[in-house]
This record gives sequence, structure tokens and C-alpha cells, in this order.
Amino acid sequence: MEELFKKALKFVLKWEGGYVNNPYDKGGATNYGITQYTYTNWLKSFGLSFKDVKTISKNEVEQIYYKNYWLKAGCEKMSPQFAVLAFDTAVNMGLARVNQFLKAADWKYPEKFIEARKKKYEEFAKYGNQKIFLKGWLNRLKDLEIFATSL
Repeated sequence: MEELFKKALKFVLKWEGGYVNNPYDKGGATNYGITQYTYTNWLKSFGLSFKDVKTISKNEVEQIYYKNYWLKAGCEKMSPQFAVLAFDTAVNMGLARVNQFLKAADWKYPEKFIEARKKKYEEFAKYGNQKIFLKGWLNRLKDLEIFATSL
């Protein structure tokens, strides 16, 4: 796997480390940011039995992030800056948002990509109990912006 992916993964795991099952998180139980749903589908794709996401290995985490997020978002075809922005967005907000934010950024303005993501977070925070996550989301986004501009 390429060096840029490894750097991007290290960034993501800084924010997605460990097992969490917050009742307010719509993704449900996660470990290293991988939801139980994603892990179950990953295992099924190899004909393997159900395992609790608590037991996911670091190697499985790396493989899932590489195949299901890095490659599916097209990060390997992007500039380093957009690759890390797109990868972290795919992980945190889903693959569909990547294209939405790339379009908002005219595929060339990272600051517009970040602004579109910020607006989406603010929109999410208006619904139900999601506001409790806004500060963390914005902290992550600020850290991502610093990381992306350092590449």
C-alpha cells in the first residue's frame, strides 16, 4: 500500500481509535471507526462468520479502509491534499459526501471542500441529539485542514 494512504490512515485512526458504542451515534458500535455493519459485510465477502467488531484486527482495519474507502473514493487518483480530504470524509461521513464536496470545491479548491464539510456538520447538528458531536467534528476538521495543507 502506498505511503500516502498509510499517512492518511494514521490521521484517521487518531480520530477513530478504539471501541465505541455511543447510543446517540447513528452508526452504532464501532471499533477504529469501522461499524459493526461494515465489518459484518466485510467478513461475509470472504465467506467468514460473524464476529463482534470489538475483535477486529489492525490488519482488517487497514484492508477495509484501503479497499472500501481509499480506493472507492478514488483517492489514489487525486493530489495528496484532496486524497486525504476525501479519505477522511469517506470514513467520517460516507462515500457519497466525497463527490458532493469535490463538486462544491470545483475539484480544485481544498478550502471550499472544507467549508462544504463544515456546513454539512452544522446541518447535522440541527437534528435531534447530534449537536453533542459538533465540537468534536469541527476539531477534527480543523486538524484535517492542518494535516492536508502540510502535504
